[in-house]
Amino acid sequence: MKTKLLFKTAFVALIFAACSSEDTSTTDNALLKKASESQEGSLYALEQNNRENSKQYFRFETGTEQVKFRSEMGVELTFSPNNLTVNGNPYNGPVVVEFIEVFGIGGMVATGMPTMGVPQGEANEDSALAGLITGGEFYVNMTTEEGQDIDDGVPYVLSVPTELSGGQGEDTEEMIVWTGEEDEDGDVAWEKDVDDDGNEREVSVEDGKFIMEMLSFGWCNIDKLDSLEGFEEFTGIWVDAPNGFNDTNSMVYMSYQGQMNMLTGFNNFDYGIQLFDDPYDNIPIGAQFNVIFVSSQGGQWLVGVKQVTIVGNDIIVFTQSDLAVATDPALINMLNSLP
Repeated sequence: MKTKLLFKTAFVALIFAACSSEDTSTTDNALLKKASESQEGSLYALEQNNRENSKQYFRFETGTEQVKFRSEMGVELTFSPNNLTVNGNPYNGPVVVEFIEVFGIGGMVATGMPTMGVPQGEANEDSALAGLITGGEFYVNMTTEEGQDIDDGVPYVLSVPTELSGGQGEDTEEMIVWTGEEDEDGDVAWEKDVDDDGNEREVSVEDGKFIMEMLSFGWCNIDKLDSLEGFEEFTGIWVDAPNGFNDTNSMVYMSYQGQMNMLTGFNNFDYGIQLFDDPYDNIPIGAQFNVIFVSSQGGQWLVGVKQVTIVGNDIIVFTQSDLAVATDPALINMLNSLP
């Protein structure tokens, strides 16, 4: 192990020495990424299709004081739909509720929804993200039958069984509400939802259920920041993928072994050294992780998993033989079965 670490450290040093005289900073390669995303069967298309296919629909008529629905996973949605408006104008008539629920490592990867948030302030493209322990990720929207969005301000409550995220004891404590907006790449960076006084909005636990109260539609999340207790040293990692894989067509995820409700991810690619580069350098040394590499092939998933113990400045190597083609159900089942 010591010899392996010395080799990795020396290899990284040689890489950066060789590249120091060139402009080889990490790039988002925006034009190539956009071209890739537009292709049918791309990684982006797989994620977006899974989000769309995960939508559940509920319908009701206005004039009811309270409406309740139960999702496929057992989440209870309670709405108080009084005085609905569309673009500020009163609305009466049929209402359609759109709902997505995401649980487990497999579901998060399949929809491209890692649990990473901004510790303070609002999310932007320069935000440093931290890992979140989640009690579930959700999308809620309300429209007319013609597809017009109902305005925010409708009170609703999500009652989420804690067992759906494996939460018990300390894992269910100190959860707060997080919200996020989907950017042009389909990514959602979570930020804390605060009240008018700037206070974090807490999520209570009653009878084995998280209780999340909302007044706005869109993506919402039951989360808390991972405390990373028990670790003193932190590092970054690199991922070496087979030729042809980069930030335009691939993604790297990491999950703690033994933690089914937290998933971090990155697809920063350094074109100078031809490696995926973790941008945050906050991975605890000594922790055991599942490193997950995903791309697409022929409209299906291309996936590889490495189980590693972080030693510092690790380079995780995936060869073509490490990757397997998988359908959506196979991907989800495989990742949900990881330690």
